[in-house]
Amino acid sequence: MVSQREAIDIAVLLIYILLLPLSLFVAFRHGFSRSVGFLYLCIFCGIRIASSALGIISQNDSSSQTGLVWAGVLGSVGISPLLLASFGLVSQVNRNSVPRSNIRVLTAEVLHIPNILALVLAIVGGTRLGSDSASERSSGRKFSQAGIIIFLVVFVVYVGLCLLTTTAIHSVADRYTRMLYAVLLALPFISVRILYSMLAVFLTNQTTFALVNGSAIAQLCMATIEEMIVVVLYLGVGITTHVHKGNNSEKPTYAMQPVTA
Repeated sequence: MVSQREAIDIAVLLIYILLLPLSLFVAFRHGFSRSVGFLYLCIFCGIRIASSALGIISQNDSSSQTGLVWAGVLGSVGISPLLLASFGLVSQVNRNSVPRSNIRVLTAEVLHIPNILALVLAIVGGTRLGSDSASERSSGRKFSQAGIIIFLVVFVVYVGLCLLTTTAIHSVADRYTRMLYAVLLALPFISVRILYSMLAVFLTNQTTFALVNGSAIAQLCMATIEEMIVVVLYLGVGITTHVHKGNNSEKPTYAMQPVTA
């Protein structure tokens, strides 16, 4: 009989198998030089396909915990590509409304660094949490806690960046305004996703939010659904946004109306 977790993994696998070619289409459509955010969506879809496939395999092979551990690790690092995709979209909005030397553009670029650091910590911590050694699990939890704290700080700065960008929305071209609305709509869903990871690494005496063998329903309601909503939002704006190519591309609005924020 198929368990709840296996049923969810199967559904996630099928959904992201459909979303991956769509994300590749959007990335190609916008051009790789201008679609860093959409490229990270492709990476995220690939990660979700791998994590759900490993989850299905581990459910049918109880003799080994390796697949289950790596399924949990890949499941926990989903925050990073989602944030990177968000940075890419808001950076694209700002690059087309203010000079590249503007603090908003620079902030979006710099946020990639701590995000990657948090990703590394999350991977190291996740692999150690699946160890049979108590000391390894203890150090793994510390790595995971450090990683999620960095993710949280990065997200708070990112929220501030989004709010700052909205103050200059009058200088943003219509098609980039859609991107801004998409990242704003995604904020509450990303925040719930981060909350889920925080509960997983900071609540030690519980199994509901555990990285390995946690509640499938809790993960579905606080992580899986939120991630899908964000991906669909970003792909939606990528599909509906008109792409300007060639010499007729729209000039950045800051050339006509400078913005100091």
